[in-house]
Amino acid sequence: MAARFIRVRDKSTRHEFDVHEDSILLARGAVEHVKPKQYPPSRYPRPPKYRIDLPSRPAGGQAPTPSGGDNQSPDPVEG
Repeated sequence: MAARFIRVRDKSTRHEFDVHEDSILLARGAVEHVKPKQYPPSRYPRPPKYRIDLPSRPAGGQAPTPSGGDNQSPDPVEG
């Protein structure tokens, strides 16, 4: 029987992608098997899912804090 592809997550970048069931990455512990019910073994690799940390949605789950000293009120008009 041919080797199947399983969904894994890289431990450092948190990207998800498919590897062979007998991949050396699994043996070394560099990746972890994720969501086996949602991603059952497949004959073909699925597209990867990249984790990108955007300023508007940080990876830590905390909302961004406004920078101090930035006054948004308009300057008074001299006249």
